[in-house]
Amino acid sequence: MKTLRPKYATAFLSSIVLVGSLSGLSIASAKSTLHPNAYVQSSVNAGTKSPSVYQSITKFKKNESQGQVIWKEKNITLTAKKTELKNAPSTEKNLIISITIKKGEKIYTIHTDKFDDKLRDISSVSICPSSNWLAIQTRRSAGETVLLVDMKNGKHQVLNDQLSAAGKKNIETINSYNWSPKADQIAFSYGDTSTSSIAIYNPQKGEFTFLPRETDYISTGLILWNKNGKSLDYISEYPSDQKKLYRYSLESKKVKTIKKISQSEFQKWFKLDKYKTN
Repeated sequence: MKTLRPKYATAFLSSIVLVGSLSGLSIASAKSTLHPNAYVQSSVNAGTKSPSVYQSITKFKKNESQGQVIWKEKNITLTAKKTELKNAPSTEKNLIISITIKKGEKIYTIHTDKFDDKLRDISSVSICPSSNWLAIQTRRSAGETVLLVDMKNGKHQVLNDQLSAAGKKNIETINSYNWSPKADQIAFSYGDTSTSSIAIYNPQKGEFTFLPRETDYISTGLILWNKNGKSLDYISEYPSDQKKLYRYSLESKKVKTIKKISQSEFQKWFKLDKYKTN
C-alpha cells in the first residue's frame, strides 16, 4: 500500500474546495458570461431555456459522534474511526485510524493508522456518476490529500502519490476536485500555498492529463464539469486576490479566459456549494 507524503503546507481560504451540486449555475448569455445566480441557459437560436450546463453532484450527509465520523449517501456508508492523542498539538490531536466503506454486501476497510503522514479528518466524500470510484478528501496536520477507492474491489490509490510518481513536485495539497459526468476521471487542482495547477486523472488507467496554464495561478477554488463532459470551468487566482473564470476544452486541449470574478462574486459561488462540509 502506498503511503502519504510528509510536510504538506496549509492551504488558505481561497483554496477551499468548492465542488458541488450546482444545478443553479448556468451560462447567462451567448458570450459565455457566467453568473452564479442564473438558473437557465438561453438558447442562442430559439430563445428557449434549458437546464443548467453543470451536472449535479451527489451529496453525502455527514454525522459525527465520539470516536467516529459517518458519511452516507443512499446505499453507500463511509465510517472513519478516530482517536484522540494525548499531549499532542491541537492540529495533530485527532487521528483517523481506519476508514470502512460499505455498499450493499461489500465492505472495505483502509487501515489509515499505518500511513506515514497521518490523517486528521475527512473534508468531503464523492462518488463518480458510474459509482465505480469513490473520492475521499482527507485533512492532515497541514494540507489535504485525496484517496481514490475502487468500489469493485476496495483497492485504493493516494492521488498525491500518483502525482509524485508522474514526476510532479510541490504537491503539498489537493484543493478542488470534481468527477467527470461522462467518464471515470477526476479533475482537480494541486500545489502549495503559492502555486496551483490543474489536472485530470483516470484512476483505472493510471493516466494524467495536465492542463496548460494561462498564467501562474496562486490557487484554484472551484472546478465544474459541463454536463456533456467535453469541457470544464474553474476559478483561479492570480495575482493575489484577483480571480478569473477559465474554460478548458477536452477536444481542443486549450484553456481560454472567460471573465474576471470579483471577491463578492466568488463568495456567491462559495455559498452555492452543496458538496463539502467545512
